[in-house]
Amino acid sequence: MTKQILSQDVKNQFDAMRDLLGAALALAQKSSDTEAAKIVRDRLAHLQSPALFVIIGEVKSGKSSFVNALLGEDVCDVAPDPCTACIQELVYADERSRTDLGLQWERIGLPREVLREITIVDTPGTNSVIRNHQTITENYIPLSDLVVFVFPAKNPHTGSSWDLLALIRRDWHRKTVFVLQQSDLATKRELAVNMERVAQYARERNVQDPVVFAVSAKREAEGASDSGFMEFRDFLRKTVETGEVWRMKVEGARDTAGRIARGVIERLSAAQDALAEDRIFYDDLMSRVKARRDKADSLRRLAVDSLCVSYDRLASGLETDFTEGLSVGTILRRAIPLVRDKDIKTWLAEIQSDFESKSKTEIDAESSRVSKDIAGEMMSMFTELTEAIARRRNDARPGISAKDTDRVEILAGLQRQLQELRVSDIVSDKAIQGSDIGKLSLAGGGLAAFGAVIALATKMVAFDITGGILALAGAGLIAVTLIWKRSSLLSEVSQKLRKSREEFRNRLDKEISRIFENLFVEIEHCLKEPLSRLEEETQRLESLLGEARRVNEMAQKI
Repeated sequence: MTKQILSQDVKNQFDAMRDLLGAALALAQKSSDTEAAKIVRDRLAHLQSPALFVIIGEVKSGKSSFVNALLGEDVCDVAPDPCTACIQELVYADERSRTDLGLQWERIGLPREVLREITIVDTPGTNSVIRNHQTITENYIPLSDLVVFVFPAKNPHTGSSWDLLALIRRDWHRKTVFVLQQSDLATKRELAVNMERVAQYARERNVQDPVVFAVSAKREAEGASDSGFMEFRDFLRKTVETGEVWRMKVEGARDTAGRIARGVIERLSAAQDALAEDRIFYDDLMSRVKARRDKADSLRRLAVDSLCVSYDRLASGLETDFTEGLSVGTILRRAIPLVRDKDIKTWLAEIQSDFESKSKTEIDAESSRVSKDIAGEMMSMFTELTEAIARRRNDARPGISAKDTDRVEILAGLQRQLQELRVSDIVSDKAIQGSDIGKLSLAGGGLAAFGAVIALATKMVAFDITGGILALAGAGLIAVTLIWKRSSLLSEVSQKLRKSREEFRNRLDKEISRIFENLFVEIEHCLKEPLSRLEEETQRLESLLGEARRVNEMAQKI
């Protein structure tokens, strides 16, 4: 049956410390703080169990039997020949394992419940320990709750154990207790004399008020009440629960976890401040883009109005020429072959050709001017954005953490994305003139309507004016027809031209809007990516801060 060494209160406190350090380790790992993570791992290793017992004794002094009896389990091998040839650190593990820690030094993991409470360091015979005392004194004695010297009850006078005690007491003032094992082999008188002799030896080596126990592993295995182990376990429990080492472990775990949590809180708070500054910067960029979008909207209306004024002037000239060309006198003159200067089809073709020529010259010139204004405005916006990003990169460059480097890289990526948009290819003279804006001057809007006007006029003048010689009656009939139809023809031409103006404006407005929209969508997409990353990082920091605060609160409760 497993013998409980520690009280339930101490075990609960130990479990709380282990949970605290586990939470601190998870926090350090999530915060990418490798140094803090190493500190916590070391602290957890020292907290492998709340009590560390170092067992020292001569070969065949009964150390292994003593350990097994103390724990109530066969943890150490017992054999007629010396079994412990090296330093063995006995710890709890889910399955049996062996780990080399150095020359004649190993850690043995055993699935024994009692080892959840304590760690035992079982040493070789003291002759070997003297040769390898540095491992013991540097790795175990400073952290030990108790150093247990085990002597054979019939012969506690071996020099090597007392030489090691002198070394330990000189360098480390650890709690020390003396055990006379195999007491069942000695008489009562022998036990009394040897216990007094051990106490004398201890006092000679600066051990004040030495404590000496006589125990029998054999009697403990038999369940005898006089084995001496009940008194020894009570002593161990009090020693651990009131000892300096236990207090140091509690305070060390608490302080380590609290210090790491507060350090993480401080760093994350600084990172949050940096993210808040980044957010302000990107929001400022977005506000600049919005202001430019509003300005671009005004520029679009001005560009549309400017081009439409040119188009209206050309359309009005076309309507005037058409009205004058449909006067009765002009039509009659052109209907008589011998006196006409040109036939109606030739006249209509000339009107169309003249309109096309003027449209191309004036609309193209106005398109070029408008496109330069647009290109200038857009290039100004890009210059403003890229210069702001460059300044921000320079400001962020002095940062010393990986997160600062990430922020610089994000800015560099954004700058590259904006440069790759190549705004000059989108809003240059050639780009606009090659777009539907330029095509409108010849292929869209008004000229499409004007083609319908010409077809209507040809249909209304239903005579073959260009073929043969017309009689006077034919000329009169033409005049009567024109007088009768002229008003409705001119009215329809006027309506067609008004419709063409509206269509020209709508198509022009739509095309310029499309150019602006494509450009601003690209820019806003570039800005939204780092904003999205900022939001994700902000949420990650909030989660880590909450975790760090919880760890700090846990530490304060220990």
